[in-house]
Amino acid sequence: MTLFLSVLLPIQLYLFLRLHGYVRDRIEPPLLRRTILLSAAAFLILILTPLAWQPFLGRFAVGANLRPPHALSNVAHIWGIGSIGCAAVLFMYSFFRRANPFCRRIRQSTQPDRGRRQFLQRSAGMAAAAPFVLSGYGVAVERRRFDIDRFTVPVDGLSGALSGFTLVQLTDIHAGPFMTAEELGAFVEAANRLEPDLIALTGDFVAGSAAEVAPCVQVLAGLKASYGVFACIGNHEIYAKADGLLTCGLEENGIRVLRNHGISLPVGNTRLAVLGIDDLRSGRPDLGRAVDAAQKDGGEAQILLSHRPEIFPRAARAGIDLVLSGHYHGGQIKLGRHPESLSVARFLTPYAEGFFQLPRAAAPRGTDKRRSTLFIGRGVDISGFPVRINCAPQIAHLTLKKA
Repeated sequence: MTLFLSVLLPIQLYLFLRLHGYVRDRIEPPLLRRTILLSAAAFLILILTPLAWQPFLGRFAVGANLRPPHALSNVAHIWGIGSIGCAAVLFMYSFFRRANPFCRRIRQSTQPDRGRRQFLQRSAGMAAAAPFVLSGYGVAVERRRFDIDRFTVPVDGLSGALSGFTLVQLTDIHAGPFMTAEELGAFVEAANRLEPDLIALTGDFVAGSAAEVAPCVQVLAGLKASYGVFACIGNHEIYAKADGLLTCGLEENGIRVLRNHGISLPVGNTRLAVLGIDDLRSGRPDLGRAVDAAQKDGGEAQILLSHRPEIFPRAARAGIDLVLSGHYHGGQIKLGRHPESLSVARFLTPYAEGFFQLPRAAAPRGTDKRRSTLFIGRGVDISGFPVRINCAPQIAHLTLKKA
């Protein structure tokens, strides 16, 4: 969010200067000019306050309830994202007018075509307003509509007992200002309706406060799966110093938290190993320890829960069949709906969303043909700003099958 504001503040100055030039050229009464400019300045200060609350003002707050109103925060984020697009359109319009020879001839003409000029100005105005419309859609509509995506995961040499085994993944819940207990409850009900064999929760349960743990745990306690609900820790609960409290709360409600640990579940006439590690950067991850714990009772297939997906190459070398991760929210804002569509996440990691495969360097059965699979979910809620475009929240329903 701090990086977002560092980009946003110069853009607000640019938009204000554009407005200042327009008012100076089009409005004659000095009092009206000053009124418009002072009102615009007051509006920008008011609208930017909710965005600055968490990184700058939030540290001075006493208690979690001292936050800007939810509606004002939503409007602020709509303005923040929309103003970036608006500034880009206005900048390109100005550049085009100066660089295009045709536009220069119109300006220099003794009898300019007013109809054509008005058409260009109206088109530019509509294009400048479009980012605000798109941003409003991302905040008010798409962020609130989740997808239930069904996938089949091939696993080499899978037995009949595990073929057809189903998992549901929920990741990046971020319970807090933008994910209320009621909203989270809708995800829990939808996950339970899928009647999965196992539910995997892959980190970032809270947005940034230990006060958010209790309501989050209370709702997640309603999750039901035949072989249990399992979780790993993400970076946000560690940032909030709430990982211990969260672990205890989840465990007390029947959700097994795997922190560098693994267990082996009996499934029919075979076993399934489920492992989990701490966050790769904020925690103290130890994949070797988790693998050793899971191997005590053995497991025909191994599933690793890791909040960040960058563990995947190491997991493949360790012989893990399936890695479930999150963290990047699919990018939140993408050019298209396909998992490989361009987003900011694509510049941060090679594993932004969807499926990836690597050869296993250490296969338990002594074969070098088996492959490991990584799945990165888009997440339940948002991080930073409450906008999703071409990247709806996701409940992932995964079915194992013999490759």
